[in-house]
Amino acid sequence: MQLFFRIILVVIVFTVISIQHGYSQISLGVGITPGLGYLRSSQLKQMGPVIEEQDNAQLCDYKTRAAFQLGFHAVVQYRLTHQINIVAMPGINIFQSTYNSTFTKNESLGGDDYIEHRIVSIAKFKGTQFQIPIFAKYYLIPDKPYFATAGLNFSYNSKMKMYSEEDSITTSFIGSGLGASSKKDYDYSNIKIDGYKPFQMHMILGIGTSILTGYRRNLDIELSYYIPLTSSPYYTTDAAYSAQALNNKVFTQDGKESLEKSTGKNLNHYRMHMINLTVRYLIFTRVK
Repeated sequence: MQLFFRIILVVIVFTVISIQHGYSQISLGVGITPGLGYLRSSQLKQMGPVIEEQDNAQLCDYKTRAAFQLGFHAVVQYRLTHQINIVAMPGINIFQSTYNSTFTKNESLGGDDYIEHRIVSIAKFKGTQFQIPIFAKYYLIPDKPYFATAGLNFSYNSKMKMYSEEDSITTSFIGSGLGASSKKDYDYSNIKIDGYKPFQMHMILGIGTSILTGYRRNLDIELSYYIPLTSSPYYTTDAAYSAQALNNKVFTQDGKESLEKSTGKNLNHYRMHMINLTVRYLIFTRVK
């Protein structure tokens, strides 16, 4: 957290010095960043087939799903040359991601008869990020509005929560027909994720266009991809939830450690990906 505020201080100091030394143009504005976010672990994906083999199961699969996220930012833009700008956007972002998982195992009753045990799970992650994206904005063609961006995003994640929905379905298949079926639901909300690294860093790559809306007022529309440069585990130490979790036990400390030991996989390297559509509006511009 201290590093995060140090970065903010550097950005503010740089802005003040730029104004005092009469650099060409400094602009201030606001921004909004709707987008998609998702957590991904290749090790978790690879764990499924290992569990299938160990448990003699028909299916064990974990799939990540992108979820909507939304950010609000202040904008500080310093124009170096006619085509090059340096932009900083301190603000907050509400990050979300989803994991879907399915586990299926058949219990033989002899002959063609069997009981199917199926678990369908959803784990939804949600957290607040304090972000400082700092990047260069380069206009590709002089006097044209199209630009590319590249830079780094520094973020501090806090209040990470998980929402768990799991269905345990038991179905009997007798002869060629469907027999009895039962279902149990296990739903939990606001599960505190306390096993994670709060500091994250991303490389930013984007493209966009500027629209002149008035004297020295520009509206930027940009599509950008935040490529993760850091990774982190994500798990809870909540004992009450851990005792009831099914597929989602992989997101508990005990379940994570047990599965790592039995499968040889490492679940400490989830990476946080983000795809954003940023809208920046420059409200004030000072030229010297």
